[in-house]
Amino acid sequence: MNKRNKSILIFSSVLLFFVIIFLIGLMWTENLPLFDGLYMTIISILGVGYGDYVPNTNGGKITAMILIPITLGLSSYLLTYLASILIEGNLTNKWERKRMNKQISSMKNHYIICGYERVGEEVLKEFITHEYEVVVIDTDEGVTERIPEDVPYIIDDAKQNHVLEKAGINRAKGVVATTSDDSLNLFITLTAKGINADVEVTARAEQNETEKKLKRAGADQVVNPSDLGGRRMALSLIKPVSMNYIDTMIHAENESFQLDDYHIKQDLEGNTVDDLQLREEYDLTLLGIQRHNEDFIHHPDADETLEADDVLILFGDITDIERFMKKNK
Repeated sequence: MNKRNKSILIFSSVLLFFVIIFLIGLMWTENLPLFDGLYMTIISILGVGYGDYVPNTNGGKITAMILIPITLGLSSYLLTYLASILIEGNLTNKWERKRMNKQISSMKNHYIICGYERVGEEVLKEFITHEYEVVVIDTDEGVTERIPEDVPYIIDDAKQNHVLEKAGINRAKGVVATTSDDSLNLFITLTAKGINADVEVTARAEQNETEKKLKRAGADQVVNPSDLGGRRMALSLIKPVSMNYIDTMIHAENESFQLDDYHIKQDLEGNTVDDLQLREEYDLTLLGIQRHNEDFIHHPDADETLEADDVLILFGDITDIERFMKKNK
């Protein structure tokens, strides 16, 4: 329980205590039934005083003189406190929404995560690790408690055009549809590609038959967490050492080594792999080359000629990768 809720509970409990004492006192001194006693107590506390009920005995008058100032003060303070919370909350929400809208409008080449369930949360952690700007979209207001403070979010339906446009999809680098609903991910993919055909879309699929549908809808990558998790569990038993090595490459946030992509620039076109001096100068390992025609070259030879738009899959120390990237901007 936060401090504000605790204060409200304490004040409410104290006020209720004195209201009960006031009620009992009036019922006893004025010989009133429960309902009439409660009615007289409430109008006395709120200072209404209709005139239909007034203390007639000295005991009732003394009870009223003692308890009316106490209960009236407590009730006034509590009502004022609640009103200030409501006003402050509305102002805070408006200011926070305005701040996030301004933050989103300034973003470029950012990523949009649609759906903040467990998978979406892990995706966000990875983006934060690699220092990418991200906007989160979800329909559940409750997820905001789990979203880091510096990450802007939109509570709305991600398959709606205006929502993705509000998230800056026309300036975004990629969209990740991570909900557990395959049909929703399909609609998000269609909407995203319909607005910005160049944006990269990675979609989650729970059913194998959905993967082809997502591809046809325009998804650049489709990931089935269930399949990947099942294979990973099986291989961890069948080939534990190999899987441990793969984990070392994948979980770069815990190691000094990582995988990275390098897109061949036009000025490097026509050079060979050997010309890059990856091993000799940077101590990097070239795992493969993704060619623009979608052919993947595993363990390319040293004399393999590089083409424009080739993507090199590099593995090595983070500092060595950064050194290579900086020299070959």
